[in-house]
Amino acid sequence: MPKSSDTEIISFSAPKKLAKDIEALTDEIGYTNRSELIRDAVRLLMKSKVDIDGIEGNAEGVIITLYDHSAEMDASDIRHRNMDIIRSFMHTDFSDGQTGDRKTCCDVLIYSGDAARIKKLAFNLGAIKNVKEVKLFVA
Repeated sequence: MPKSSDTEIISFSAPKKLAKDIEALTDEIGYTNRSELIRDAVRLLMKSKVDIDGIEGNAEGVIITLYDHSAEMDASDIRHRNMDIIRSFMHTDFSDGQTGDRKTCCDVLIYSGDAARIKKLAFNLGAIKNVKEVKLFVA
């Protein structure tokens, strides 16, 4: 995409592994540069937020969260503060496959309650340092 008056350059820092992953994904998918990949990724995130923002009234569904083991206490704290809208949950640890170390945690939260609270719960989980992914599904 050529630089134009309606384009702004934004730079950001990323861990080396993420930078390598971005480069590899750029090549794998066939983008001509990392900027195109990052623009599409941001658009997907924005669409996801719009989809979540559209939930109103009472909502039921599932939130799946993947996070580094170091974020477990923060995720647990948020979960406990929202037990009135979490009907059930499951927690498991995934090993890294080579050493067997438990590096990634997965929470599956079954929720039912006010849509505004559900949205806040999902966004709060996503804001925790070392959370890899949060997916909200509406039943």
